[in-house]
This record gives sequence, C-alpha cells and structure tokens, in this order.
Amino acid sequence: MKRLSGTDALLLATETPAWHQHIGALIVVEPATSDRFSFAQLRDDAAERLRGVPKFRWKLKEVPLHLDREVWVEDRDFNIGRHVRRIAVPPPGGRREVGELVGMLMSYQLDRRHPLWEMWYIDGVVGGQVAVFTKFHHCLMDGVSGTGLAEQLLDVEANPPPRQPSAVDEADGGPYEPSDLELVARALIPTIQTPRRLVQYLLRTAQRGVALLQQRARNPLAMGVAGPCFNGSVGPRRTIAFTSVGLEDVRALKDALGVKVNDIVLALVSGALRAHMLRHNEMPTKGSLSAGVPVSTRDADDTNPSNKVAVMMASLATDMDDPLERVQAIHRSTQSAKELFKAVRARKIQSVGEVAPPLLLGLASWAAWASNVSGHLPVVENLVVSNLRGPPFPLYMCGAKVSGIYPASILLLFGGLNITLMSYMDRVDVGLTADPDLLDDPWDIADAIPSALVELIDAAGLGKPTPVYDPFNR
Repeated sequence: MKRLSGTDALLLATETPAWHQHIGALIVVEPATSDRFSFAQLRDDAAERLRGVPKFRWKLKEVPLHLDREVWVEDRDFNIGRHVRRIAVPPPGGRREVGELVGMLMSYQLDRRHPLWEMWYIDGVVGGQVAVFTKFHHCLMDGVSGTGLAEQLLDVEANPPPRQPSAVDEADGGPYEPSDLELVARALIPTIQTPRRLVQYLLRTAQRGVALLQQRARNPLAMGVAGPCFNGSVGPRRTIAFTSVGLEDVRALKDALGVKVNDIVLALVSGALRAHMLRHNEMPTKGSLSAGVPVSTRDADDTNPSNKVAVMMASLATDMDDPLERVQAIHRSTQSAKELFKAVRARKIQSVGEVAPPLLLGLASWAAWASNVSGHLPVVENLVVSNLRGPPFPLYMCGAKVSGIYPASILLLFGGLNITLMSYMDRVDVGLTADPDLLDDPWDIADAIPSALVELIDAAGLGKPTPVYDPFNR
C-alpha cells in the first residue's frame, strides 16, 4: 500500500475551491521538423512511456472520515483518452491567446476520482506550431521531479532508438487496494495518537521558533510589505503569461557581479515588479517586496518523486533605484536566508501532514478560506519565485523539436502572482501564473523582465543582451 507522504497529503488537505494545488508546463513544438508528429502519436507515446511513471496510473483512495492520509491505488479503469485531450486556440494563436487558453485550463481543479493529471494538445498556434500543456497535481511530484518527468516523456534526439521496457514497465499490477474497513483499522492507532503527536509537534515547533529568534539577530528575516496590486484574496481563476531571456546573459551577470544565478533571477523579477508598480502607482511607501523561494531538500541520489521542498524568504530590494545595488542587496538577503534556513532546519521536524489527520487540516484550511483569515494577517511573502534547472540540450516530442518550455504553478493564499523560471538550452523560459482579479495584465510584468535584463547588463557594462528565439514571433 502506497500512502502519501505528509507533505503530499498536506497539499491535498489544504486545497480549497480558490487555492488550487496543481502545477503545469506549456511546451511549444515545431511539427514541421517531424513527419510523425500528431495528436494520435502523442497520445500513443504518452500511454507507452507513462508505464515508466507508475504514479500517473494511480488514483487516490481516501480513508473513511479522513482519519488518516490518503493512499495511492491502481486505477483499474485507466483510460489514456481521459487524460490526453485536444483543443484549439482562437486565431491568430499568438502568445496572448495561448496564455488565455492555458489560464482557463489552470482555473479548474483535477478530478480526484482519476489519476491527477491532464495533457492538452493545442492546435492553431501561430506559425503552424502546436503547444502541449501538461497539468498535474502537486501531490504527485515537485518541480524538480517534474523536470525529470519531462525527460521521460520527451526525447534527446529526433529519431531515438526504441526504448527498452524498464523494471517498472514489467511489474504486474499496482499498489494493493485495501478495503474501507482495512483503512479504518489501520487509521485507529494513528488517530488515537493524534493528541500526543500534536503536542510533540507544537513543542518541536516552539523549539524551532526559539532557534529562529536566536538566528534573526545575525540573519534578518525578509518580510513582505502590504500594498502591491497583486496581493489580496485569491479566487479560482488563473491567467498565464510568459517570456524568455538568454541564459548566457544571466551567467555573465553572475560572474561580473560576484553573485549566484538565483540572485540574478531574483533581480530580474525585482526590476520587472518595480517597473510595473511605478507605472501603476503601486509602489509601497516603505520597505521592499519579498519572495518565497522554494528550495529542494532532495538528496542528489533521491529518485522518489514525492515532494521534497521547503521555502526560504528573500528580499527583492524593490525599494532601491540602482539596479546594481538591488543585486547586492538581494545577494545579502539570500545568503542570510540560506544561513537561517540551515540553522532552523538543523532542528528537524515532521511535516504537519504526518502529524494531523486530513480531517483537521481540511477543516482548518476551509475555515481560513471561508473567513478570509489571510486578509487579516501581516504580509510575509508577496509572491513566489522559483528557479528550476532544465536540460541544456534540445528536446523532441514525436520527432518534433521543442522550442520552449514555460512553467505554470500555484499561488499563495494572499499572493496573486507566481513567477517560475526554467532553463532550457541557451535560454531561461519564464512562466507567470496570476489571479486575473488581482492582476489583470501579467503580460506587463512578463514584458518587463527582458527590459530588466537590459537594465542590468547596461549598468554592469556588458554590452547588449544575447538575442533569444521567440517561438511566438514568427
């Protein structure tokens, strides 16, 4: 029996009608580069290759009364046609039309009666291209595992040799499916132990809080500020925007300024947000925006696709005029955050998803959503900024070259914007996920990211930015 980890169960239990917990990726493909690319071939390839990713054939089975974490069971009625579907984007099929369609697909939750993923084949993209949007629940895997999934579904050459069946492919059956009675019986002891485990969890949390307070004197904790136009109560709708910048430019800035790649990434986001807020007269009167930055806690040899991620907070220094000073301020903040992160994590603590049953977590999450409690709490993080390492080589889908991979992700309860970046070949593809009721035009921020790169390159005296291929400018 495959029971969900505490973190994965927490992602399920805290999902509300407005707070979706699915992530995705928009893959732009050039069909003209292959004579075998088609919807039927994509569907058949997905059916075959997902045999090596068994979680994508599993569905959830809930414990009666939500007394314990859900378990994964084999979907005996698995049908690839339910998950791989076809749709067309309205003409002219440019980036805004594609972004609006993907936003619509991100606006509804996945059906928990079936495996928690979808793949959409999108016709009508400008220049005779096709887009493939893959959407899956965060409890299936984190972003790092998701990049591994992309390499499982895609090829590193246009005409690869036939894949040999893996040990997973040849395994018969999936996880054992227990009866409701067995699940209740297994949940009795954890349920009885819940009060003791909660007390232990609170004590360990208090100890970690003391460690946090002790470290804050040396490592100040970045805190967000109220007021930006994209902060507020998040609704169920989503809108998507995307852009790209040159990876070599990011690396050149990193070397020239003596900082990390992540610092440059955060500086690009900072410059874009600052420009957006100045244009809309939304600059906070005091202080800087802060970002929640997901950090992988996965060991190098860890192949388990369950979520292994934590979040550190970093200042974006949006209150500074000089772009080079912003970079250095961000660098100091991220270095401080890393030290604080290590010191706090040295006091290991279980995920609350392993301590409290889904019933309690779900009730708490729904109560917080229904009462809009997040709107009455101080702002800690204004948005999420995530940076993923993708393949440095070209990928192919059914023989057709992949020209772009743009991520889509989840929002904070009080943050209507997520910016996720992923390197691919010689570029960094940037995906923005937003709540349109809080941020009606994320393209304004998306377009400001390359401009922020130009500003930084000019300030650092590095000449002109590297031209980046835009699949939507054809």
